[in-house]
Amino acid sequence: MSRFSLISLSLISSLLLAEPLTQDQAIQKGSVLSSALVQKLSGELKAQMQSVGVVGALHFCTQNALVLSDQIAQESNTSIKRVSAKNRNPINAATPEEQTILHQWEGLLQTQQPLPAHTIQGDSDGGYTYYKPIIIANEACLKCHGDIAADSPLYKAIKSTYPEDRATGYKMGDLRGMIVITLPKQN
Repeated sequence: MSRFSLISLSLISSLLLAEPLTQDQAIQKGSVLSSALVQKLSGELKAQMQSVGVVGALHFCTQNALVLSDQIAQESNTSIKRVSAKNRNPINAATPEEQTILHQWEGLLQTQQPLPAHTIQGDSDGGYTYYKPIIIANEACLKCHGDIAADSPLYKAIKSTYPEDRATGYKMGDLRGMIVITLPKQN
């Protein structure tokens, strides 16, 4: 078992509760899980870029990003997804409710206001949904999501894998999307 799995299992198991989840606990758990997901995905993608290049990293992401998200979700008894208004994979398209939050955050950025660290909403079943913005804050992200030359091998690989890709043209500091974690009222 990798060191990350041991650490994440330890963090996740420490957050599992037998009693109803409070909003503060939901925020804490959402923060830990979203950080674990970002660490895992970014670490794996950086390693892939170093070992097989950016096109190889794209193929790795295509085959493994959802699997890694699902692994963390299963370990934590939650639902975790990454969504965007400008998605690459149709599976990652934001729902209308998620798009509303993304548009609110875009409005904040356009008026040069800071984004919240997260947004949390309770549901009628006593659970919570935790939303965390994904901001382009790393040059490595721009390799696949920035301005990509139409004649490059990466552009061709993206269009071959995702013919309706809308996830390029980003700049540093742009809102890429968000992590959505659905937390049941009890674990």
